[in-house]
Amino acid sequence: MKKAILFLANGYEEIEALAVVDFLRRADITVDMVSVIGTLDTVSAHGVHIKADKLVEEVNPADYDAVITPGGLPGANLLAENEHVVSYLQSFYNEEKLVASICASPLALEAAGLAAKIKGTCYPGFESQINFKEFSEEIVVKDGNVITSRGPATAPYFALAIIEALSGKEKADQIRNGTLIPLVEGAVK
Repeated sequence: MKKAILFLANGYEEIEALAVVDFLRRADITVDMVSVIGTLDTVSAHGVHIKADKLVEEVNPADYDAVITPGGLPGANLLAENEHVVSYLQSFYNEEKLVASICASPLALEAAGLAAKIKGTCYPGFESQINFKEFSEEIVVKDGNVITSRGPATAPYFALAIIEALSGKEKADQIRNGTLIPLVEGAVK
């Protein structure tokens, strides 16, 4: 079974964190919500309290296939400033494991020296702080083993891209259909 780390620092965007955790768990991917703030009790950017599964000091990166960073402020800045997060992003990238960042959290990719190596995307207005090799306005961008996405409304698509990368297109399509994304897409056209 595939395993992923989703880092939490106070001030994360809860839609981006929880939609990803929900979709990946539906796809039978183990996701550990890992706190980088020294306590399991975390608070989102909008005051939602979520208890993380583990502290960063308790995890072994060798046990995981993917590392994920949600956006939100000040959470994205705190992730970018955290030595554990930066180290994980660098090692997962170098080991060709999956690295996924959404919204403002590609700030951590910048801090890890990875943004300049990839085509990517981020929340509008952060392009000047994240020096991607190539910036894209697509809602989800996959470049090698790195997936980036724009923000809260793109979180389901971000999650589906992670599922496809870890468990294949068939599993991603199963979750896409089961969460009624085609129904919504058809209604908004």
